[in-house]
Amino acid sequence: MMDMANRYPDKAHRPDHILWNGLKVKTADRWLVPIRGTIQIAILSNSADIEQGVDVEFEDGALQLNGGENISLLRTWADSRYEDMVSYPYFSQSGRICVWNVYKLNLPNGRIREAKWTGNAGFWVDEPSSGHRIYHCSHGMAVKPDFDLFTFRIVAHSAEEIPLIDCT
Repeated sequence: MMDMANRYPDKAHRPDHILWNGLKVKTADRWLVPIRGTIQIAILSNSADIEQGVDVEFEDGALQLNGGENISLLRTWADSRYEDMVSYPYFSQSGRICVWNVYKLNLPNGRIREAKWTGNAGFWVDEPSSGHRIYHCSHGMAVKPDFDLFTFRIVAHSAEEIPLIDCT
């Protein structure tokens, strides 16, 4: 991915993926969703050796948490203490969201750092239907990419009846 960024310094002309063993591998996935709706994120599988999660960013909008707080970026971790699925109403004026995988790095000094887009991090996307994607992820510390380490599903449902979220 770094080689591709160097070969295509102009982001407007840079491909959004590389080909690896016939798969289109990305570090981030930007896609169109209904302007208003409900987003459902489900953890499907997770390797226990590295803590992993997913970021979903709402362009020109926000997701509304259960307490009413609006946030533009949701980070959800695969954690056995919590449910494997979350669902929230959202609003995105542009109708675009951006998705990527995240993971926790164990540093030599014993500290832990949350990371994304390093080393062999990336994913390929299965799109069974419009508004429904399954992400097969490799974390950044994988010696070689392993897209079975973490999988999650995102479904964006249109919901014209939900109230508008005030994003100010």
